[in-house]
Amino acid sequence: MAFLSVLIALLIEQLKPLGRGSAVYRLRQHLADLASRNFDAGQSRHGVAAWFIAVLLPSLITLAIYLLALHYSLLLALAWNIAVLYFTLGFRQFSHYFTDIQDALNHNDASAARSLLKQWKALDTVDMSTSDITQQTIEHALVSVQRYVLGVFFWFILPIGPAGAVLYRLSDYVAGKWNQADSEASPALRSFAQKAFDLLDWIPARLTASGYAIVGNFEDAVDVWRGYAQLWPNRNTGVMLASAAGAVGIRLGATAGLPPAPPTEPGWTQESENDLAGSTAEMPGAIPQPAHLRNVVGLVWRSVLLWMLLLAMLSVVSWVN
Repeated sequence: MAFLSVLIALLIEQLKPLGRGSAVYRLRQHLADLASRNFDAGQSRHGVAAWFIAVLLPSLITLAIYLLALHYSLLLALAWNIAVLYFTLGFRQFSHYFTDIQDALNHNDASAARSLLKQWKALDTVDMSTSDITQQTIEHALVSVQRYVLGVFFWFILPIGPAGAVLYRLSDYVAGKWNQADSEASPALRSFAQKAFDLLDWIPARLTASGYAIVGNFEDAVDVWRGYAQLWPNRNTGVMLASAAGAVGIRLGATAGLPPAPPTEPGWTQESENDLAGSTAEMPGAIPQPAHLRNVVGLVWRSVLLWMLLLAMLSVVSWVN
C-alpha cells in the first residue's frame, strides 16, 4: 500500500500541483503562530510545549485517523495516505523555480535568472555571475528535494505511515519559520525546533547521500562526502550536498557560509576536525555551469527511482508475507 500511495500522490501532484495559498498551508501557519504565541515563554520546557502543539499533535491526529480508516477499510486507509502525501510530498512545490531559472540560463538571460532566484530564496543576487546563480540554484534545489520528497519517503514507510510524513514536514516548517531573522520566537524555541528537525533528518539525509553515491559517481561521491561535508554548518545538509557534488563532479559550497579557498590552495587540508570552522578550503570539481543543471536533474530522478524501486520491493515482500 505504501508504494501505491506514493505513486498515486506523485501523479496527482504532477497533474494538479498544490498552491501556496491552500487552506492546509494556511492552517499550518496559524497553528505554528498559535503555538509560539501562547506557549513560548522563553524557557526550554515552553519550547517543547510549543513544538508539541505545532508538530506532534497534528501528527498524532493523522495517525489516529489512519488507524481508524485501516480498521474499517484498506481502501479508506489508502485514500487517507494519498491525501496526506499530496499535501506533504511533491516536486511541484518548488520545481517551477528551478525549471524557470534553468530556462532563463539556457537562453542566456542572467537577469531573469537572478530575479527568479531572488523571488525563490530572497537572496541578494545583484552581483551574481551565471556560475553563482547555477551553484545557488543547484544547492537550494537539492535541499528542497530532500525536504519535500526523499525525507518524506523515509518517514512515510515507517510503521506510523502518514503520521511520519506530517511529522517530518511540520518539523521542517516550524524550524524554518521560527528561525527566520524576523521571528519573535525565543532562543529556546528556535534551538529546540532546529535540533528536533536535525534529529528527524539525520537518517534520511544520509540515506539520500548514499542514494546519490549509488546512482552517480560512487567513488567521488563518497570521497567528497567524507572530506567536505563539514563545510556546511548543518551536517545533514553537508552530507547531502557533498555527496551530490561528488556524484556529478561539480564544486558546491555557496550555501556553506564559509569563504572560498585562496587561489594558491590546491584543496582541502585538515589536521583535525577542530580546525574545520576556520578552514577556507573549497571542494574539488568543475565550477557549476548551466549545463550541469540537467546533470543534477538526472541525478535526482535516478535517486527517486532507486528509492521507489526499493519501496516496491518492500511492498512485494510485505504482500507475500
